Amino acid sequence: MSQYYGGLGPMTNAVLWVEVVVFFVFVALRIYTRKVILNSVGPDDYLVLLALVLQIIYTALVHVASNYGLGRLFADVGDMEVYFTAVKWEVFSQVAGILVIGVGKCAVGIFLLRIVRSKIQIGFIWAFIAGTVFITLFAAITVVARCTPVEKSWNDNVPGHCAFNFSPIGMTVGCWFVIADFAFAILPWFVVWGLNMKRKEKITVACGLSLGVFAGVCGIVRTVALNGLNAQEYIYDTVPMLIWSATESTVTIMCSSIPVLRPLYVRFRYGSKGDSSSGGGGGNGSYKLPMYGNNSVAHNKYGLGSTAAAEAGVKAGPTHHAHAVATYSGDNASDESILRDAKAQGIIGGGIRRTDEVSISYGAYAK
Repeated sequence: MSQYYGGLGPMTNAVLWVEVVVFFVFVALRIYTRKVILNSVGPDDYLVLLALVLQIIYTALVHVASNYGLGRLFADVGDMEVYFTAVKWEVFSQVAGILVIGVGKCAVGIFLLRIVRSKIQIGFIWAFIAGTVFITLFAAITVVARCTPVEKSWNDNVPGHCAFNFSPIGMTVGCWFVIADFAFAILPWFVVWGLNMKRKEKITVACGLSLGVFAGVCGIVRTVALNGLNAQEYIYDTVPMLIWSATESTVTIMCSSIPVLRPLYVRFRYGSKGDSSSGGGGGNGSYKLPMYGNNSVAHNKYGLGSTAAAEAGVKAGPTHHAHAVATYSGDNASDESILRDAKAQGIIGGGIRRTDEVSISYGAYAK
């Protein structure tokens, strides 16, 4: 272990690596659900995988910086060259951190494109995705390339010139990410509320698709923490920003993955033999509801059980018990597929469908 390792460095590494594990678990469950259960891996899933790789790179670079004194005051490090080496690795980590957050927002946008059908809403999402791509790439490049020579970006003692201060750009990027989070969290309510569903179902589905509001809250805290970019004790005062950057990206992936994981929960809840889209039952996609009536009492055309029929002097013939089967559309395996084929006037085709099959008791009766 480096002699410069200490201060807030160990705590920062612990938090970031734990978040990498959480990040990995949600991505793995998401890919398993999409690949094995739904068989519908899409561009948003590939973006989530890319975000995981960038999150690992980000955490590894922060860890390297901590070996040179990240999380400690300059007086505690003591060596100016080592101090600026820590700043260098932190600046490189910020590039990965900006990219992982931007990729996460784009993954959320692509995910929402799966459920919307309105051209206005589609255009709205693509506008935010395009804006996110531009501002992410611009910030990731300028955080390093704003100075000539590049080394001056992390070492003020190097002769040269910096075109601008990165702090205002960082604040702008942070505000944009927050706006994107809340915009993507509010949009599902407009998609769901006009559908032909019960109010409780609308609220449940919309809330499931709007969990990104928590990522927005983390983004606000992260944006406030960007004030550390202007601090003299750079590698010490920017620790909260580093932690909240990782937290924001992790929460973004978690919140965008939870609606996708519903079929996995259904399979876990009802067993591996249950169909993922029906919530249990046999492999034919039906969930058998409890029998109507009591199996021990045979009902006849008079509405009486066999015991009551005998007391009434009625001889009961062969009887078949009534049963019901509720069949659900195979496309409602997750919140996104509930809405996939929904139209403005209601739910059509692959939306939400229920069919009850009822067999009627019959037989020959004589006194």
